[in-house]
Amino acid sequence: MLGPIFVFGLLIYICVQSLTRPYVGVVGYYGFAMLQPQWNWRWSLPPDFPFQKYIVAATMIGFLCMGLRGIALRGFSLRAILALVLFLAIAYLAAMSSINPPRTAFYMGYLWKLVLMACMALILLDTPYKVTALLWAITLGQGYNAYQITDYYFHDGFCRFARNGSYWGYQGDNNGYANVTVALMGISAALAVYAQQRWQRLIAAAIFILQAHQLMLLESRGGMLGGIAVTAVFAILVPKNKLKISRMAVIATMVLILAGPSVVKEFSSIFEAPENRDSSAESRFLLWDAGARITADFPWLGVGPDAGRYLVPSYYHGKLPESHRHAKALHNLFFELTTGVGIPATVLYLAFFFMPVGYGAHALWKIRKKPLPDWAACAYLGVSSGIIGYWVSSMFSSGALFESSYACAAAGLAAIAVMQRVQATSPTESYALTPSPEIEPALDLQST
Repeated sequence: MLGPIFVFGLLIYICVQSLTRPYVGVVGYYGFAMLQPQWNWRWSLPPDFPFQKYIVAATMIGFLCMGLRGIALRGFSLRAILALVLFLAIAYLAAMSSINPPRTAFYMGYLWKLVLMACMALILLDTPYKVTALLWAITLGQGYNAYQITDYYFHDGFCRFARNGSYWGYQGDNNGYANVTVALMGISAALAVYAQQRWQRLIAAAIFILQAHQLMLLESRGGMLGGIAVTAVFAILVPKNKLKISRMAVIATMVLILAGPSVVKEFSSIFEAPENRDSSAESRFLLWDAGARITADFPWLGVGPDAGRYLVPSYYHGKLPESHRHAKALHNLFFELTTGVGIPATVLYLAFFFMPVGYGAHALWKIRKKPLPDWAACAYLGVSSGIIGYWVSSMFSSGALFESSYACAAAGLAAIAVMQRVQATSPTESYALTPSPEIEPALDLQST
């Protein structure tokens, strides 16, 4: 009974607050997406209750009532959001000639909502406080799930999400949920380094460890590669000092302790010779070959969003199970996009994700010459490492309809927009160690 009271109470609070402070709706939308209440309280909540639809409706009403007020986008943030909107427009154009209209309609029914909320995040997250609130909301929501998966493992002796026939909530299988996790690991690690309060750093570090352990339990080789990519990029970009290095060393040591023989064996199978690979690993290479050849035949608009899977049997150089003779997912986000909407739209989609990575990585690399406030450094570091890790893992399983990657990119772009506004209004304070006076304080992520 406590679960429904908490979930519906939180929903009502978010919706009411969104009417006068619409940014709360954006934070709540992504927080609910990561928390997955339909799974965590599945025994007492209706599985199809539209939590996020109510939040989106309240957010849009609040946005209209508040006079469409938000930050003026410019530079990287403006170009990135225009790229995403143009991608969506081309996707609708490609949908008109889809080889499987029902599948495409289902796909587009989710995709436009993801684009809408990413746009709203960039417009409404106009202070350090709001950007940081989003970082914490998605970290805590996904962290609770990582805790639950670990808890189930210790009670049951196995991870049900890595078993055949099982799935994570109502979104996807173990590989899909691994993609959700990888996109947020960089953010939890960045919070563990930059949060000012010790208890906040400990919570963020614990969540990162749980997320890493969760990837091992999910037995997703692509997810493990993505997790390694997050860690590597994070280690390269994080500004170095003895304190930060010691924190990272402690966390890394604890993660390595959790990797048992079965995890090492599963991960090392990626590098087996072709004749020794299992059928799942070998099929990935055949699927990528099929995706490349479909893309070559339909390079401009593809064959319809998410419809490329229906051509895979005709292009697949191998034997497919009977259940996949009519359609087979490509298990690769890049080829899912190129076969579905074409190469130009895919380039626009990539721009939305990698513009904040390029900007954030450059700012972190030059941090000694141009100091950053802690909240901005946290956002840039978490987003850059998270997005790169997400795209590495997405080469093995598609996750275009998962909110975590959009939340990650939107947080980075919003941070860029806020910093650009500070620079425009107070040039002498643009990289000060505390936000300018007209900006709300960030959630204990400002430097002292």
